[in-house]
Amino acid sequence: MPTLFVAKPAHLKSLQNEYAVAIYWILLCSTTLCIFLLDLNTPFGIAAGTPYALVIFGSLWLKGNHSTYIFFLISTLLTIAGFFLSPSQIALIDVVLTNRFLALLVIACTAFMVLKIKKVSQEYTTVRTDLYIDSLTHCKTDRAFVLELNAEIKRSKRYNHNLSLAIFDIDHFTQLVNSDKADRHYRNLLIKRLSKEISKSIRNSDQLYRIRSDRCAVIFVETDIHEAKEVSNALREKIFRTNQSGFHPGFTVSIGIATLDIDDNRRRLYKRAEQALIKAKENGRNQVSTLPETRRNSRSLTPAILLRSRTS
Repeated sequence: MPTLFVAKPAHLKSLQNEYAVAIYWILLCSTTLCIFLLDLNTPFGIAAGTPYALVIFGSLWLKGNHSTYIFFLISTLLTIAGFFLSPSQIALIDVVLTNRFLALLVIACTAFMVLKIKKVSQEYTTVRTDLYIDSLTHCKTDRAFVLELNAEIKRSKRYNHNLSLAIFDIDHFTQLVNSDKADRHYRNLLIKRLSKEISKSIRNSDQLYRIRSDRCAVIFVETDIHEAKEVSNALREKIFRTNQSGFHPGFTVSIGIATLDIDDNRRRLYKRAEQALIKAKENGRNQVSTLPETRRNSRSLTPAILLRSRTS
């Protein structure tokens, strides 16, 4: 969910992640070496089993399967090396061999389990991404929209904050719908262009969604209807102006906006924003419309369009 603090630069986050991964690799390798030194002083080979398995299990927190394969191979080789280097002369050979065999079995089973967990986790991440991230525009989907709008409504009511919802609809979009592949590609370019322009013009705390083939929605957090209209109108004019001499002269958008009322739920808020959109369409398209403004019983509400410029 959106936050109101300024995020760290992406390159700084990436650098911190690289350091964390490197430290974790060093920790696992050091642990492996300590286990091997312990194994050299354990004649029955008991230390070669469970401790190595824990190191392999620790690779679960490293991305990719290569780390698990590496620690599986190292653990196997060190377990075999421990058989020849540990003081086995004071123990029965059959006991040592049994312990070594069991150690190798534990290591193999742990590696197999970790690889299975990573595979399931990757599949879950892929499915979750497909459900909540639109593959064409990389915006959030309508599923995410429903969940996060409900959460934002609860948060806004709890903390007495404004919340506005804007629906962006491409004008005359249905006229482009037919079975021709070139037209489908062109329609994809339209929605990608719209989502890109919106994304560049809103704050990090605001949320963008593709809720239909020709429609996007923006949740303006801590924003009243006047500010939402001002931002949306500037964005509409920018789209109209930049496309008159370039991408497509007829590419325009209509926008409907509603702000959260004290008695609203998700359906009511969306319905009012959609009614405002219909009003914009009926009035000639390429414009922004709002329903009559609703306020929360003389409460003092502070806007929060402070993080960065909405238009470029």
